[in-house]
Amino acid sequence: MSTPRLRFAPSPTGYFHVGNLRTAIFAWLTARQSGGKFCLRIEDTDRERLVLDSIRAILESLSWIGMDLDEGPSLEELKKAGYSCEGVKDMGGDHGPYIQSLRLPRYKEVAELLVEKGYAYRCDCTPERLEEERAAQMARKVPPGYSGYCRDRDVPKDKPHVIRFKIPHGEKIILNDLVRGEIVWENPALRDTVILKSDGFPTYHLASVCDDHDMGITHVFRGEEWIPTTPIHIKEYEALGWEMPQIGHMPQVLGDSGKKLSKREGAVSVDSFREGGYLPEALFNFLALIGWSPGEGEEQEVFTQKELIERFSVKKINKAGGVFSYDKLGWMNGMHIRRLSIEELAKRVKPFLENAGLKVDDKILLEITPHIQERMTVLTEALGLVSFLFVDKIEHELKSMFAKGIDAPKAIEILQMGKQLLNELPTFDVASVEATIRGMVGKFTYPMGAIFMVMRIGVTGKKVTPPLFESIAILGKEKSLHRIDQAIEKLANA
Repeated sequence: MSTPRLRFAPSPTGYFHVGNLRTAIFAWLTARQSGGKFCLRIEDTDRERLVLDSIRAILESLSWIGMDLDEGPSLEELKKAGYSCEGVKDMGGDHGPYIQSLRLPRYKEVAELLVEKGYAYRCDCTPERLEEERAAQMARKVPPGYSGYCRDRDVPKDKPHVIRFKIPHGEKIILNDLVRGEIVWENPALRDTVILKSDGFPTYHLASVCDDHDMGITHVFRGEEWIPTTPIHIKEYEALGWEMPQIGHMPQVLGDSGKKLSKREGAVSVDSFREGGYLPEALFNFLALIGWSPGEGEEQEVFTQKELIERFSVKKINKAGGVFSYDKLGWMNGMHIRRLSIEELAKRVKPFLENAGLKVDDKILLEITPHIQERMTVLTEALGLVSFLFVDKIEHELKSMFAKGIDAPKAIEILQMGKQLLNELPTFDVASVEATIRGMVGKFTYPMGAIFMVMRIGVTGKKVTPPLFESIAILGKEKSLHRIDQAIEKLANA
């Protein structure tokens, strides 16, 4: 058996969203599990919607999420096609070019071969004629589509034209789908489709078939929206005498509504998840479980990438769509955060703090990280938890002090005693700070929670922070006492 070869073939027409990434993940897992090759091909024949910088974004996203590539566009190819190469790794391979806009002569060659063999023909119908046909079909209430007017006209090669593939009528076409089993089309209602446009660019129906053959692709994973037109590809393979790869049509990624994922529900760029503080291993894990499960009765949901490679099986991909749930993703991200070492978590958190303009002290960050690890769902939440450690001046949420019978004078009283006792400490460590503040409880008639809240807001400025005693000890005596003075002054002037 030949080495399995799978591909991911995005179109650089906009942002790289999670539905595309999920399909890529399934293909990558299959390649890695089987010892096969995972290739990147850029399908850039839609010139009207082309976004030149999107290839770089795709490559960055694949790298971020931990999906390595065996073959793909070289830097020379990217430059030749006019794409941004800054920071892009040089790839290449034995089956290039891996960019469709650099393969136009090959598509023309195959299209002409199909014409020569009688499976395709030239068509010079004008847009006006096609629109008249469509209007007449609509009036007759029949499915619109090309009538086949040029099938037997023998349009000259030197006249502006497109090339259409002849769709056979009255045939039963069968596909043994990797995911859905046998799919049968009884005389599919398809019209002769354009495979090569007048500008020399192919349509997907020609380019994908030609490229998969030339690149030796053995398995194709793609969205279920391609099922209705798959008979075109089957007949093209037959006409050319080429062996067709095994095809699996992936289940849709659905929103909570049960319908196709909307932008509001998660159909946004992969970059937005990175910027939102999600871990790449968590997003990979989460997407791998949308439409796939390790087996009936299996309860494990949190997997490493290595575990997913070992457990993944195409046979366990579901036919039905899977739901993209932010709640589930958040839970899974938190689980992966808690799997990180303290050093690694601090390293992941630091860029988010620095991007917010904080001057981060690595030693202090490392000290506080164990105390926020259990409290975070996404890395961006670290900013709200630890920013008080890396700024000179804080805003105090004074109103949050006023609960359980506490008013401004009582809060000042608590803070003044806290300042006095903390200042007297010979050793300013967590144990000493805790003993001191807990000792304050017996000196007041106020509830312990109220005293702790006043001290928390006095020192950190916030109602929600890492544990109180650790926060004060890590901040240090000098800064803690200064913060308490600031809070007392604000309360006195409120």
